[in-house]
Amino acid sequence: MANNIPEVRFEGFSGEWEERKLGEVFNQTVEYVNPSKSNLELWSVTVQNGLTPKTDRYNRDALVKKNDKFKIVHSGEIVYNPMNITIGAVGFNSLNKSVAVSGYYVTMNMNEGFSNSYFGTWLISANAIKKYKLYATGSLIEKQRVQFSTLSSIKVHIPSLEEQTQIGSFFKQLDDTIALQQQELDILKQTKQGFLQKMFPKEGETVPELRFPGFSGAWEERKLGEHSEILTGGTPKTSITSYWEPKEVPWMSSGEVNKHRLDSTDNMISLEGLKNSSARWVKPYSILIALAGQGKTRGTVAINNVAITTNQSIAAIEPNKSLHYEFVYQNLVKRYEELRMISSGDGTRGGLNKQIIADVIITSPNIEEQTKIGSFFKQLDDTIALHEQELDALKETKKAFLQKMFV
Repeated sequence: MANNIPEVRFEGFSGEWEERKLGEVFNQTVEYVNPSKSNLELWSVTVQNGLTPKTDRYNRDALVKKNDKFKIVHSGEIVYNPMNITIGAVGFNSLNKSVAVSGYYVTMNMNEGFSNSYFGTWLISANAIKKYKLYATGSLIEKQRVQFSTLSSIKVHIPSLEEQTQIGSFFKQLDDTIALQQQELDILKQTKQGFLQKMFPKEGETVPELRFPGFSGAWEERKLGEHSEILTGGTPKTSITSYWEPKEVPWMSSGEVNKHRLDSTDNMISLEGLKNSSARWVKPYSILIALAGQGKTRGTVAINNVAITTNQSIAAIEPNKSLHYEFVYQNLVKRYEELRMISSGDGTRGGLNKQIIADVIITSPNIEEQTKIGSFFKQLDDTIALHEQELDALKETKKAFLQKMFV
């Protein structure tokens, strides 16, 4: 396949794409504005969301002393951060209004004969980002920039306007599908959070706001350490190869609790490693809680669907017959922030330990109601997981088409 012909294209199109400079496609616009006087919203450009509203932490009065040094981005125009364009910080104003952005950003519009939807997709594609990195200027990699003078000199292969339009429309439909899937996923997650608030009693109360028919009466307080066995594990010495080879026993690190439901582990140890360390077997359907870990890992909760062994940074809760594992899991998921705050040390450092977990109170009804509540939330989780898989598949599909439909 020639370098200037895409691997995949729509029926009816053939021939080579024409090489053009981006300066033939885009014109730089420099229109300074005072957002306060013009009553314009302040927006920014991010890699993840493109052109997006500034968060509440940005106070217009304190952000910039010279309020007339913002730039205006009209509907249909493009804006990018010259420092971060090499990682995809480009935004297209698809709104029916103008917005204000930092005066440091580059703003531009397009000439006739070129498709907004096509270039709105191409500008953040892997092919485009490779070009930006090749042309970026600056002595230090972390300070390299692509100003408009540089961008305009970049040579790219471009199809006819008709083919641009078809490609742009295709990706627009794909983006709309991804956005709809993301919206449905967000609604499901919000729905679950709402039910977690209503189906467990509020602090200091013993009856939930929402309940399944046929159940009544106050819930009881049960201390985890009195109604379950709590185990901690260990790590075989990494310097001893025979503790890690052959790979015979599933072994879990604290970072894996972010999976939430485990059918397997990322690591394996040998039977010799298990025998010569404090790693311990954990029964299936135990509740696993990260005692330590970087970022927001500490306090994260998971369930193992299969027997595993764990390291010392995980506490495994094996409930007795008075507590249903799924009910306990959902209860602790709801209390993530609380668990982080009761860690030894302050709310950002320190860690949980076996005794802290043992002292946690689970306010719970009889086992029949616990089981019903747990099953309800498990079905919600399964639906959420299915939507996440579908969303990931759509994103991978888009990624593949971006590689194959552009030169």
